[in-house]
Amino acid sequence: MTTNSIDSSAVNLRLQTDSHSHVTDLKIVTNLTWPSFRNVSLDIQKALQPYCHIELLDWRHSKPTGKILFMETVRKDTLKYLGELLPNDNIVFYGTTEGHSVLDEDSLRVAKKIKIVAVSDFVRQMLEEVGLHVAGIVHHGLDMEETNVNSSFVQSVKDKVRDKLVALTISSNDVRKGLDSLLRAFKLVEAEVPNSFLILHSQPKRYYNSEQKQLKELYSDLPALTSELGLNHIWLTNSYGMMTPEEVNGLYQICNFYVFPSFSEGFGLPIIESFRFSKPVIAVDAPPFNEIIKDGQTGKLIPYNDVRWFNRRNEILFKMHIYEPNILAKAIMDLMTNAELRENMRKNIESERCHWSIHKLYPQLLNYF
Repeated sequence: MTTNSIDSSAVNLRLQTDSHSHVTDLKIVTNLTWPSFRNVSLDIQKALQPYCHIELLDWRHSKPTGKILFMETVRKDTLKYLGELLPNDNIVFYGTTEGHSVLDEDSLRVAKKIKIVAVSDFVRQMLEEVGLHVAGIVHHGLDMEETNVNSSFVQSVKDKVRDKLVALTISSNDVRKGLDSLLRAFKLVEAEVPNSFLILHSQPKRYYNSEQKQLKELYSDLPALTSELGLNHIWLTNSYGMMTPEEVNGLYQICNFYVFPSFSEGFGLPIIESFRFSKPVIAVDAPPFNEIIKDGQTGKLIPYNDVRWFNRRNEILFKMHIYEPNILAKAIMDLMTNAELRENMRKNIESERCHWSIHKLYPQLLNYF
């Protein structure tokens, strides 16, 4: 898509949304230090600039007034913060959660006085199950034209993987992310597919701040498990959150497909980040993953055999869809050994990428003001 076509799309959206004209100034408030929230905020800003003036603020250091689009996880502390901004009646909480948010009466009281928009149908369901009203759903999007890569970085990675078939996973290291299961699955893949290779872009233990270190039992020791399993065709980047966008794009460009091993997510941005580069995605056949991936067409969905609830810091009960590593291994091998299937999926993704454009999705947020 050319720059002109993007501009034209924005103009058309503006013509279709005259009801947004009352939103002239908007404050997007989030945790700007957290990569996913910051990146989504920047994309929302880009998508809404044709309609209104936008200011980005960090909720931990500001008390804004006026029309506020608050983007965060639905928790007691985030709702308490919004309670401090009441009686402002122009607050939209663009919220996510990975399960049942643990809320108290004060949280529920605040939630009744604001509008909550969920990032997925899974989030809507989880919030409604704990007694919250959800005004609507707006899926996350991406600027599908942001495909610039660092060419020297790409070449260095190509030198590392050589001519192997590359599976990519980009993930923080958390109990719900399923990285142990991924590594155990890849042990089976290595034994069957000699030219397989896994890039796992995740965190070293030193990445965590002092508060998170108190929860070190929740995180996997990825280098130790890799050594224990005897994995050879793997690159642990140990640099999650430290690469430039152009370097991360390079990882997506190089891989043959993406593996999303997580048991629980509010949305799953790496899926559409993979789609931006027309790469198929493997994930568990559960929401929200199956809201985005079409099994056999844009990726592979694997069955889960158990649902477990994990209490994280008494903030959220993660709803985790647990699968067997051997089932994940089979899905990886199926994609690695079937170039025709990968190509068909690539073509399907090419034809559907426009559905996940920020210019199509994020202007819908203005309908809630």
